[in-house]
Amino acid sequence: MSATPTAEELYKYIGMAFENAKSDPDLFEKLSNIPGVFEILTTEPDGSMIIDMPNLTAVPGAADGKADCTFRMTGEYANRFWQGDLNLTMAVMRGDIGMEGNMKIVAKAINAQTKLFPTYIELLKKDGRTDLLVK
Repeated sequence: MSATPTAEELYKYIGMAFENAKSDPDLFEKLSNIPGVFEILTTEPDGSMIIDMPNLTAVPGAADGKADCTFRMTGEYANRFWQGDLNLTMAVMRGDIGMEGNMKIVAKAINAQTKLFPTYIELLKKDGRTDLLVK
């Protein structure tokens, strides 16, 4: 079992993954063409992050009702998702993750975001945070 990241670590590593995508032409094209803003609300630890797909940003904060979709999950599940170790559809169906909003945008975004999983993992490794790796 991996450790659970703090909210600040989630902001840092997810944000850095999106920043790195800006310098990769393939990732930039895939991700920036998704017209959606997502709010990720975590518990254990408590946190809130806004992912703006067209602008390739992931920053701490609340969407104030302006998100196309809101996800509610634990920090452990967020960490597992960004490593490709969580089947989002199954987690939502089991009630482990709450999700509301525009499902068409979500489907496109999830497909594109999977390209960021290796980047997220490499960022953890680079910082010596192997305790956060799930595999």
